[in-house]
Amino acid sequence: MNYTNSGLVKHCKEALKLKTVYMWGGLFREVTEGYIELLSGIKGYQEQYPAARKGHLSGLIGKGYYGCDCVGLVKSYYFGGIGTAKNAPGYKGNLDYGVGAMYKAAEYKGGIADMPDKEGVLVMTKDFGHVGVYIGNGRVVECTLSGFGDGVVKTEFSQRKWAWWCQCPCIEDDTGVTEKSFGLGASVCGTGKTKAPLNVRAEASIKGNVIAKLKPGAEVKLTGRTKADGGYIWAEIMYGGKPCWCDRQWIESV
Repeated sequence: MNYTNSGLVKHCKEALKLKTVYMWGGLFREVTEGYIELLSGIKGYQEQYPAARKGHLSGLIGKGYYGCDCVGLVKSYYFGGIGTAKNAPGYKGNLDYGVGAMYKAAEYKGGIADMPDKEGVLVMTKDFGHVGVYIGNGRVVECTLSGFGDGVVKTEFSQRKWAWWCQCPCIEDDTGVTEKSFGLGASVCGTGKTKAPLNVRAEASIKGNVIAKLKPGAEVKLTGRTKADGGYIWAEIMYGGKPCWCDRQWIESV
């Protein structure tokens, strides 16, 4: 089975129709006593399952509730769907990413100001503590335990301070987020200005050859492609008719 952006969006919309509850570390399984004990017993998870929370979850047993966390909503899709007694049939340990690890593994990603308006891309908070799925029309589906609700909910994109976006590395883009619009030689999709003196490099790396130095306020043409390397987020720009790279934090979108 091919897992795609549009498939992820459909999965999230179906999840909205179910009775759900937030469960740290969960991969969208039915709430049972065994499931609660499994998650609450994992090393490092205990503080997420105090007695009061476990009591609340126990009260949902047998009532048709399913539990997962924010990134578990995403993983439950590409692991094969909603599970019951066990993890979804396509579970793979090497793809059991946390939010930050998922962003790091993604090839196409960047700051939220440069997010393409494409269904199925992931949006993340600044500290990589939370992730949601952008479903288009300014809306996000997320699994949360917050003022927005307890479980899978639909929120307005503008309601949270999302900081990052990425194309999920475990699914196939069928909306044009990757090579179709952001590959080398792609048409320019944005304009920015430098906020400080900025090196233009031949590669997305601090070791890349410096081919030019831009002054503060210089206009740059952004392709929309970004890469993470060496602790930096690099933005691809067109310079002298060729794709080059700059440290993204010093470019302001205009």
